[in-house]
Amino acid sequence: MDKEDMEDISIRGLEELFEKMSLLSVSEIVTPNLFSVAGPGHNENRLSDLMALFMGSHQGAPRWLGKALITCLFRKGAFGTDVDSEFLEEIDWSDVVADREVGAWDAEGRTTKRLDLIIRNDGFVVGVEHKVWASASYNPFNIYDRLLGEYRLENRAKCVLRPNKCRKHVPDDWVVVSYSELVNTAYELYGSEAARGVYDKWQVFYLELLKHMESIASPEEVKTMDKKELEFSLKYFSQLREAGRYVARLENEIIQEGRSQIGAVLGISESEVSVSTSTWSESRVLRFSPHHWGADTQVCLVYYETEESEANETIGFYVRSYVDREGGNKDIEKIEVEFLSSVPVENSTDLSFYRDGSDKDVDYESNGRYLMLDAWPKEYTKTGAMAALAGLAKWVDERVNEQSQSTVLADNH
Repeated sequence: MDKEDMEDISIRGLEELFEKMSLLSVSEIVTPNLFSVAGPGHNENRLSDLMALFMGSHQGAPRWLGKALITCLFRKGAFGTDVDSEFLEEIDWSDVVADREVGAWDAEGRTTKRLDLIIRNDGFVVGVEHKVWASASYNPFNIYDRLLGEYRLENRAKCVLRPNKCRKHVPDDWVVVSYSELVNTAYELYGSEAARGVYDKWQVFYLELLKHMESIASPEEVKTMDKKELEFSLKYFSQLREAGRYVARLENEIIQEGRSQIGAVLGISESEVSVSTSTWSESRVLRFSPHHWGADTQVCLVYYETEESEANETIGFYVRSYVDREGGNKDIEKIEVEFLSSVPVENSTDLSFYRDGSDKDVDYESNGRYLMLDAWPKEYTKTGAMAALAGLAKWVDERVNEQSQSTVLADNH
């Protein structure tokens, strides 16, 4: 029996396994969350906007999360050892204001650097840099310090708010507050806050936000197997492992084809395209980085499970690009405008990709360092996705090279 015959037998065996699995009702004890399903997800900017809403960014909304964060910082000694418990007792929470993306001029870099959140009243100021699974290595904390120093207030604290307690690249005088620490303090204070008022929409939204933060901090949702599921997994363990190998081979095949397609449209060799991978909640992300783009500019292929493919496939795709401002692309706002104006919001286009027309087509991440562009394949299949990946890579390449050349010319003069 040759190798091809053995592979046919293996595939038939897996097909029989999948038929058995289709008859198995999998119990999944997961309660959907409003903000996980239809809200900001892991998007740093949108989640910061939502947090700010409960910190004082809008009149009429409660400051519950702001109070929890300031209480948490006080307990961690962020305001200094001279500040006693009367500090919290004397705060008029109705006067607390939260500002988003507060800017300070960086003379050396000749750009404006922005701090995610500043919470303040007439007695204190708190600077917050919010990181959702992102590195703090590129944050100009010295400029943030100068910005906070412009508030002539005696009580001052500064913190990095993130899902875990990681201190890497965070200065010693900045306090790290994890989501778990903040959420635990928020729950502790919530009872007395809710008891003072009537039950309304703010309580629902606030509790959903806290649940969403918990889910980000602990993404490993607890899912238990019932007896039937356990017995099935033990019985067909070998076939399940074989299925996993096919999934890994599929990803490798897509990676190689992606490198080949991008290399072909950009006129470079496959070896000049680096690839990295990451996992989002329900998706896999393949990140392709042509070496001549520099820094962290990349084009991505995102794939996930779906029943909506136009072929006999149960896999869906979309494409994304991140354009790094620090890679010589100083005017990424110009690229944003051109993307919105030149890429149609419909499938009848000569391009291999199109926009869906929502406000999620473009976005900025990491304090405006990265421009994110999203698009859909013209043909909703694996073949169409590869064409869209190559097409978006070519589109980005033309704009990145143009800006890089403009920067070189400007520097030479």
